[in-house]
Parts: sequence; C-alpha cells; structure tokens
Amino acid sequence: MKENKSAILKKGKNKNGLKGLKSEEKRLGYMFASPWLIGLFVFGLFPLSMSLFLSFTRYDMVSSPVFVGVTNYRILLTNDNLFWKSLYNTIYHVVLSVPLGITVGVALALLLNSKVRGMGIYRTLYYLPNVTSIVAMSLLWLWLFQPSFGIINQMLEPIYDLFKMEPLTWYKSADLSKLTLIIMGLWSAGGSMVIYLAQMQDIPGELYEAADIDGANGLQKIIRITLPLMTPSIFFNFIMGLIGGFQVFATAYIMTNGGPSKSTYYYSYYLFDKMIYDNAMGSASAMAWMLLVITLVITMFALMLNKYVFYLGEQQ
Repeated sequence: MKENKSAILKKGKNKNGLKGLKSEEKRLGYMFASPWLIGLFVFGLFPLSMSLFLSFTRYDMVSSPVFVGVTNYRILLTNDNLFWKSLYNTIYHVVLSVPLGITVGVALALLLNSKVRGMGIYRTLYYLPNVTSIVAMSLLWLWLFQPSFGIINQMLEPIYDLFKMEPLTWYKSADLSKLTLIIMGLWSAGGSMVIYLAQMQDIPGELYEAADIDGANGLQKIIRITLPLMTPSIFFNFIMGLIGGFQVFATAYIMTNGGPSKSTYYYSYYLFDKMIYDNAMGSASAMAWMLLVITLVITMFALMLNKYVFYLGEQQ
C-alpha cells in the first residue's frame, strides 16, 4: 500500500501530472472568464481612462480634444457658482435622505418580522416600489404632491385649517422641493428593508428567550438585542446610501427639471447638462472625476465607523 502511494505522488510531480493539470485549469479558467474580462476593458477600463484624459482637455464632441491641463478643474472650483450650488444641493440631499432611509427601512423590517398570516404578501407589497419604473413612480408622486388637487394636500387639509395655513406647494417651492424628493425616495425603502429583515431573522432566538427570563419588555429587546445585532446591515446600507445619494438625478430630472430656482439642481444633473446641452465633455469629465474623489473620501471616512459595528460571533 505504501509503495502504491509513493508511486502516485511521484506521478503527480511529473510534468504531465498535477502541474500540467493545473496549467490546463488556468487556461480554461481564463478562457471562460475572457468575455467578462473583455467587457471590463472595453466598457469599463477604457472609458474610465478616456474620461480621465478628456478631463484635461477642451472637447465639444465634434472637434478634436485640445489639451488644457487643469483648466477645467480650476474653472469649476473658482469661477462656477452652479458647481457649488449643485454640490450643496446634493450634500443636503445625502445628509437628510440617508438617515431617514435607514430609519424607515429598520422600522419596516421590525413591523414585517411579525409572525402573522399573510406576512409574505405585505413584504412583497413593500418591496414592489423597487421594481417599479422610476418614470412611473415620479409621475405618480407628481400627482400625489400636486398643490391644488393632490391627495397629500387633501389629507393635510384639516391641519391647514386648524393652523390657518396655506396649502404647501411641495415641489413647486424652492424651500420644500428637496424635502419633497427626499420624502418620495422613502417609498422605495423596501429595498433596504429586505436586507434588514434577513439580518433580523438571523439573530438567535436564545437571546430573546434569555431576555424574557430577565423580564425585558419588547422595546428593551429591540434596543439591547435587535438593533446592535443589525449594525452590519445598517452599516452596509449606510455606505450604499452615501454612494447612491451623490448620484441622485432621475427624480429631479423628471419631477422638477432642476427647479424651482435651481433648488433641485443636483451635481449629476449639472454634469448631465454640461455634457448634453453645453457640449463640454472636458468639463463634464472633470466633474465626474471630482465626484469620484468626493465620494471616495467621504466613504473612507464613513468606513471608520466600522469599529462600532457588532458582528455576531466575533471574538472579543
């Protein structure tokens, strides 16, 4: 038996043995991965490198690019008020929408974690807005927030009468337009709710049983057990919310067209206008790279909060 094992090991060391097999596996692996690798280069790395090059040029998408160095960046930072206006609008949106989205998503997950009949239907209904067309959703909310005959103002009419208030003009008001889009965004909180719900159902039941023995009520169990053990999913959605928040565009484009008074003129909206209407591809590329740097820096600082995340089963 020992002789047979040694013979097998010696055979495995041959050029046509394990080494040949591994090289064959690598070749097949690269061959099967080649469509994705080609797609990554053609549709990813190549456009990325070209946009970096164009950010240092003056290019109108008709004539050849003219190298201008850091002029595009300098103009945006020093001589472009709309750049700072759009950046302020975007940061305002992120600061409000991300915490509100997390709060609503966690609250929905707590509600939908109950064991009652037909809960699967409710979970599906709350998740449904995430698979709805953004255009259809925006048009629906345009009707709901319509100042004259919208359902939301009709529902708030008793409050208006009580405090002798005029009906809110929502997206038609420069003061309320950003808040309107943020409230509309909460309708799609079901996407994060699914992640919270999955994490919540992964919490061991023994912890709740021990809390019951100690006389803890429902609120204490949520604060002391549920929320701390949900911090990994909360942290994940926080990071994704930051990244997505800086790219907000579609709802403002459809609902408010950047107005009124540029109050919903977000960074991505301004980048879009630079590229499409101004034909300033060089400036648009510079804005895109500045957005990448801004998002990267803020995300890196946000990742420092990982030390406050409690991972179940980690060694202390």
